[in-house]
Amino acid sequence: MKREHSPAAIRQRFLIVALSLGGAALLFFLGYLVADRSAIRSLESGRQPISHPDFVVQQPSSREELVKVLNRLEKILVGFQPAKIIDRHWEEMHNGLYGWTRVRLQGEYQDLESLAQVLETCRGLLLRDYNLRVLIYLDRSSGILSLLILDGEEVVVLGSFLPAGEERVAEPELVRPRLAIVIDDLGRSLESAAEFAALPLPLTFAVFPKLENSLKVADCFADHHRDIILHAPMEPRGYPSINPGPGALLSAMAGEELSSVFIEDLQFLPGIIGVNNHMGSRLTADSQKMIQVMEILKGRNLFFLDSRTIADSVAYKQAVEAGIPALQRDVFLDNVQDVEHIVEQFRALIEVARVKGSAIGIGHPYPETMAALSFLPEMATQAGVEVVALRKLLR
Repeated sequence: MKREHSPAAIRQRFLIVALSLGGAALLFFLGYLVADRSAIRSLESGRQPISHPDFVVQQPSSREELVKVLNRLEKILVGFQPAKIIDRHWEEMHNGLYGWTRVRLQGEYQDLESLAQVLETCRGLLLRDYNLRVLIYLDRSSGILSLLILDGEEVVVLGSFLPAGEERVAEPELVRPRLAIVIDDLGRSLESAAEFAALPLPLTFAVFPKLENSLKVADCFADHHRDIILHAPMEPRGYPSINPGPGALLSAMAGEELSSVFIEDLQFLPGIIGVNNHMGSRLTADSQKMIQVMEILKGRNLFFLDSRTIADSVAYKQAVEAGIPALQRDVFLDNVQDVEHIVEQFRALIEVARVKGSAIGIGHPYPETMAALSFLPEMATQAGVEVVALRKLLR
């Protein structure tokens, strides 16, 4: 027997459907606005992709389409009332190799925590099938939240949000931003090390412990008066199928064993000024293990660089809490071993430096990386960014 529906029930169902469609539309836009490109997501964050057949988004292909995206962003902010955009300025930029459009947003907020939460929710919704990349930088000490959006090779959006009624004394670009480059995975080839050591850039070199050529490579960099750090192998989530190498710190190690292995690694390479992790997607997400690692580093006059091979790494946090000078990676440069791609990653790194004041890129001893590095000095000079040794970014 067919069930009959009253007019009130029909109206109620219509309202539910309308609200559902409205919610889906909101999620659609938020995902479009901030999701990372899939290759960068999978290599830099380690998160699993989210896919949905209803989400089909086109990359902004013109200024007009980007205006629509920014208008929608403004509506989202106004709708949730954490902030509003009060100025939008367009610039045509050139760095000697590339030309692109920069959009500068000036915003003000009523509630900093609500604004940060809304933007973080935007960034985390969808991680695949979208073309916009986002970096959010919150400096609670100054009360400033900065936003960086990249759409690939065409447009950069820089947003700065201040407390309502306050004015920035000086634009960030009046203070020269700085960036540093670390070359990882060294210790296998002495020839490759010598080639990178000869480059006229203040690079920092991360050397594996306990490889056949590790000491020779470290001596090579010392002869060239280059900074070296220990590239400490740590357990990845794919272990044991994925082997981080000799001297690896593993989650199954008891406290004494982990301490013994790590101290051996530290003592293996003379002249190191810091440590960063090789792999470590499992270990760096383990708070207890990272507390142990930082306890061992205490009092050794070394800093720690979190390579951030996993989005939920706690290594940087635990280093700071232990009172150890700490830094964290912003951009992986050469996950795609192509010169043009690496040059594009340099441009992204430069823009991150503009937002944060400093930025750290990590590369590897590939021929393509060496070739791309020849473009960096001119790019940095044209963009008003200084390339410095990693240690100079320590506070």
